[in-house]
Amino acid sequence: MKKNILVVEDNKQVAEAIVHSLEKAGYTARVCSDGTAAIENLKSSIFHLVIIDLLLPFTSGMNVIKWSKTEFPTLPIIVLSSILDENIVTRTYLMGAYDYITKPYHPSRLLQSVEKGLKQAE
Repeated sequence: MKKNILVVEDNKQVAEAIVHSLEKAGYTARVCSDGTAAIENLKSSIFHLVIIDLLLPFTSGMNVIKWSKTEFPTLPIIVLSSILDENIVTRTYLMGAYDYITKPYHPSRLLQSVEKGLKQAE
């Protein structure tokens, strides 16, 4: 069974690159461009992992992480963000993020994190 991954990214080019890498690796990916849409998608579909930016329209990535971990405590969440502030990185881990990857990122690093996150969740 293919694993479903939700990609929450408001930059269309970045989202397309992530989806391309995921699909090439055999995953199914759905994209949301804002935090509110991410929560609605998580409510209505089954996802095995989330890749999320922090700076999103309508609802921040931090709020989505908080909501997700309340509703789906074992759901692996990978933060993919340009924010380098150590306090924010630490906060995401304390909220339950599986990994934090900074932009610009290397696709192989992201795929490695996806694979490990999915294995840990099994």
